[in-house]
This record gives sequence, structure tokens and C-alpha cells, in this order.
Amino acid sequence: MSPSQPWAYGLDEIRLKGGADSFSREALSELLENVPLAIAVTLGANQQFAFANRLFRSALSAPDEDLTGQTVQEVMGERYTPELRALREKVYQTGEPQELKDHPLVLTPGATTYWDIKLLPVRDAGDQVSGILALAAHVSERVRARSEAETKAREIALHNERLALAVEATEMGLWEWNAQTGETFWSDRQKDIFGLPKNEPATYEFWYAAIHPEDREHVVSSVGSLSDPRSGGQLQVEHRIIRPDGDVRWILSRGRMLYEIVNGELKPARVLGTIIDITERRRSEEVRQLLVQELNHRVKNLFAMTSGMIALTARTAETPKQMAAALRGRIEALARAHELIRPAITGSEPTDGETSVDKIVEAILAPHINQGAPSPMILEGPPVPIGPKAATILTLVLHELATNASKYGALSVPEGRLRVTWARGVMLTLTWQEEGGPAIQGAPSTEGFGSKLARRSVQDQLGGAISYDWRPEGLQVRIDLPLNQLEA
Repeated sequence: MSPSQPWAYGLDEIRLKGGADSFSREALSELLENVPLAIAVTLGANQQFAFANRLFRSALSAPDEDLTGQTVQEVMGERYTPELRALREKVYQTGEPQELKDHPLVLTPGATTYWDIKLLPVRDAGDQVSGILALAAHVSERVRARSEAETKAREIALHNERLALAVEATEMGLWEWNAQTGETFWSDRQKDIFGLPKNEPATYEFWYAAIHPEDREHVVSSVGSLSDPRSGGQLQVEHRIIRPDGDVRWILSRGRMLYEIVNGELKPARVLGTIIDITERRRSEEVRQLLVQELNHRVKNLFAMTSGMIALTARTAETPKQMAAALRGRIEALARAHELIRPAITGSEPTDGETSVDKIVEAILAPHINQGAPSPMILEGPPVPIGPKAATILTLVLHELATNASKYGALSVPEGRLRVTWARGVMLTLTWQEEGGPAIQGAPSTEGFGSKLARRSVQDQLGGAISYDWRPEGLQVRIDLPLNQLEA
């Protein structure tokens, strides 16, 4: 058995100047009795004890017993482990020192202790191995401390693994910045959010350049303020970043500055932080804020549309009874159309189920049709199926167009005409063409709430496009929606 590491006491062998019988027990006893090592000398082929100091005897629960003349087997009995027996035999065979590290021994019933053991050959005047000097250091506390440290390390590793899984589940990025050295660490998720390849190092320069120019001063100032211990060391800031591919993302960054005492003063040491991609949440909030404003806009529009319907019905009805019936039908149609756009205005979930583009167009324009006169509208297109989300958005856009047409465009005058057509090709393309209404002097100088809502809904939520052509003879609007979004 080869040594696992050098013995701390630096002994390799003991040589006797005389024969074995010249070994002075009294001299050894006086010198070695109370040293803090368990020491024993055995001589002869039978390995009989010639000396054992107090610590050795105490370890065997025989502090006052004289072990001289007894063999190792007789003294240790079942405590004589196979490893110790083999080690002693190897000393005799090779004449070289042997040792064991952290060797467990049950020297008293029910109690395991640990020892560093070194066996040194004792040579006689003829240079023959005539005995063994055993040195043993009690290292139970060291073994226990190392075991506790290893257990703690495993617990920490398990905790870190759980933390990593939890962080991964939240799609949270982790970052660290050393305020003294400038060193920066980013987790893989952090790099992914910023568009930095995982094999490239994160740098302050990359982070600084990624911050949106409009947000950069505020973000850098917020991070810089952490250097002052009076700031409390807390960071929470929402801002935009621009990825290398040009994509703009919103992130929520949180951090805490850790301080250390240097020459009696608190100095910034490092910042630990997290980021979350909140792009979708911000977009939803922007849309929701717009919808709140739009709700007020819609309420006003409802009154305006109702007033217009009353005026339109009064011009065509011949009797009060006929006017009441026609007006009731239009208001009921208006209520049905408004119910279609309710999820978009209130932010609630669209009604499950699939409808079609033609049914949506008919429902939205039904309040503007005079049942007793030729219709001023032409509605043409196939029954293209459309999912609840896309149907809600398309309904909202068409409702806005119909509202504006009834207030300012072709549907505000008896001679006005409207043509709505749609076709399914590479995309679903819907065209809204007004004619015969009040002359248009050009595009409006500002974009109203309804127009903003229509544009954002089509572009941001369905990935489509909407364009306005303010022709003198009437407004023309074109809406293009990707086919894969129609099922949403």
C-alpha cells in the first residue's frame, strides 16, 4: 500500500545502535509518554510490544495497563483491521515506511474514530527490520469537519441547481458587475435577451451601446447612483434595448449593490442583478392605455352615430310608426356590432369559436343600411373563416372605419356609397372604398385614437399592414393580414 501523502512529522525509519535488547524502555517512556501522538514500538516476528505511550494505551481504553510483551493481535483483537495487518506485513517485506490517511477504527464499542497512521521500520545493527514504530494522530475532528464541509458543498450545489432551474423557468437573466475591476458576468439567458452570442464575453461597452438612446442617460445614471452607499444600493428600472439585429425589446432590470468596508469607509464592491424581457407586457399595457382612451372615444361615437341614424331615418320614413320600426332595427344592429368589439375595448377574452369575414362585415355595416331603400353599399368576398382573436381585431378596425364614415365620410350623406371587397391569396386583403361623401381635402394633420388603435392592432397583434389613401372622391383603406394569423 503506497503512501497517499507525506507524513507531517518527517520520520522514515528508526535505527538501533545495539541489538533489540538494548532498547531502553525507561528512556523511551520519559521521552515519549506524553507527546500528542499515539506511539508504540513492537519487536520481533510476533510483533510484541516493547513500548506504548499513554495516548496509545488510552485509545485502546487501557491507560494504566502495561502492554510490554503482548502481541499486537492480543492487544487489539477484533480492532486489528485487515488494512493495518497488511500494512505491517508490507513494512517487514519492503523495509519501507507505510501509512494510512483517515483510517477508521472502532476502538471502543459504538464509537468510530479516525487516525492518520504511519508505520516505520525499526532496523537492528545488521540493517535488518526487527520491529515497527507506529505513529498515529487522532484526526476525527478533521474528518468530521471535512465531511460537514462536503455535505454543505453538496447542499449548496443542490440549492444552486434548484435556483438555476427556478431562474430558467422564469426566463430570467442573471448578471454581475464588479465595481472595482469592471469584470462583467452574464448568464446565457441574459445574453439571449440582449442578442449576444453565448460564446462571446459580456462587456460594459456592449451593454452601454445596447441601451436605447432615449433611455441611456436615465439607465446609466440609475446604475451609477448605486456607488453611493446612501442610495440604499437598490436598482429597479424599465427601459428599452436594441439588439444587434435591430429588434427593440423592453426589459425590467433589478439589482443590488454589495458594499465592503475599506479603510473604515463603505465602498461599492459588486452589483448582482436580474433582467426579465417585458416586451409583450409593455405592448399590452400600451394597447390597454390606448383602449381606455378609445373607450371614451367610442362612447362619444355611439351618441354621434345614434344621432346620425335618427336623422337618416327621419329623411326616409313616411310615418312615425315606420320611423320607429326602422330606428329600432338600426339601433339593435348597432348593439350587435358593438358587442362584437366589446372584447377589444374591455380587454376581455374573445368569444371562442370561428366566424367568417363576410359575417363580420355584414354585422358592422348593418346599422347603416336603410331596409326600405336601395343599399348604398357593395359587399363582395368569399366566406373566409377567421379565429376569435383575429375576428375581434378585424371587427374593431371595421367598426372604426364605419364610425368615421357615418360621421365624416360616405355614410354621413344620402348620396354616399361604400364598396367593401376582400379576397384570399398570399394574404387576406380587404379594401374599403368610399365615394360620394363630403370632399376630402387631404390626410388629417393628426392621427386620432381610433386610427392609432386600428394601426397598432393590425400591425402589432396580427403582423399585418393597413394603409390609408385620402382621395378627394373618398377614402380608400387597404388591410393585409397574414393567413397564419387568421386562425388566432
